[in-house]
Amino acid sequence: MNDEKITSVVKDFFHKIHADDLMRKFFKDHDQERIQHHPQTFLQHGLGEGKYSNEQIANAHKDIPINDEHFEAMVGNFISTLDDNGFSADDKQKIHGILQGYKGDILGK
Repeated sequence: MNDEKITSVVKDFFHKIHADDLMRKFFKDHDQERIQHHPQTFLQHGLGEGKYSNEQIANAHKDIPINDEHFEAMVGNFISTLDDNGFSADDKQKIHGILQGYKGDILGK
């Protein structure tokens, strides 16, 4: 995937997150430049190209009060963003499955 497409997905994803009443609280008090890599990382992991281990993902989320509803909202916003950016149904299904595989690590279960 080219950098322009990734940039478009990241931008669109953050617009969705900041408009989502449930999710914006996790991002509003953080340095936006520092967290801009999160959607790109999310996309890379969703495409099976992740560079972080499950342990690193778990450690990164251990102090964030994320529950099932938050996780599903994040994934839902992400899949919706992929849909808006012309990803195929097969790609979205694959990405959704891979991201669901990280749920336990992110929720600390």
